[in-house]
Amino acid sequence: MSILASLIGVLTLLISVNMIIKEKERDDLTQEEFDRAKLNQTLKTRIAKLEKDLQKLEEQVKKEKTTTVELMKLKEREIALRKKLEEIAKAKDPKQTDAELQKILENLEIETKALVSGQPPLTKRRDELLAELKRMQTPPKDAERVVIRPGGVGSRTARNIFFVECNSTGIVIRQEDAEPVPVPTGAITKNDAYGDFLEKVKKTRDSMVLFLVRKAGNTAYLWAAGHAETQFEVNTGKLPVPKDGEIDLSLFDL
Repeated sequence: MSILASLIGVLTLLISVNMIIKEKERDDLTQEEFDRAKLNQTLKTRIAKLEKDLQKLEEQVKKEKTTTVELMKLKEREIALRKKLEEIAKAKDPKQTDAELQKILENLEIETKALVSGQPPLTKRRDELLAELKRMQTPPKDAERVVIRPGGVGSRTARNIFFVECNSTGIVIRQEDAEPVPVPTGAITKNDAYGDFLEKVKKTRDSMVLFLVRKAGNTAYLWAAGHAETQFEVNTGKLPVPKDGEIDLSLFDL
């Protein structure tokens, strides 16, 4: 934001020089000069307001750690405005110069206002997203455990059953004496852990993969089951899990 602040300083200097030159040309002010002096005073007041806004903005930028992209945009803006100021400095018509200065000030006021009140602070938005993510990852405290019973998987099952949970984000590989392994939906067909798991199922006699499908897990199920059947030629089954609680497989001999 020091870029915009430096531009404000340049504008202030140009206006001051304009006033000094006119004071030296004549001792008595004409009506036209009086009007121009009033305009200059108005411009100075607006510049002071901009400087306060920029100071607030600089504090926010330091706190939010403005990205490189934003700094590049400000640099481009600085170059464009400096070029315009050089053109104004060369102008011969004082009325035209004042009009140009006023136009640049208007643009700066609009730009500063947009920067100050445009987007919510990045840290606030970050904290909101982190809180939402934590809320989504934490199961409801009052959710009951979902106990999967052997009799509920159907009569036409294999002796050795391997379990895969399907949810809204992907699948979770569940094996004995091992931590659950989550796999995102988009990585199912190329994930090494899932590939090794299916290879293990394939090498186990009288086996199958039973997919425990949550309410929003059908997409993950279609990808996971399709990959298991076509690429590894293993038998699969599907068991809907309508509740949101933690899955309990303690009744199975994994």
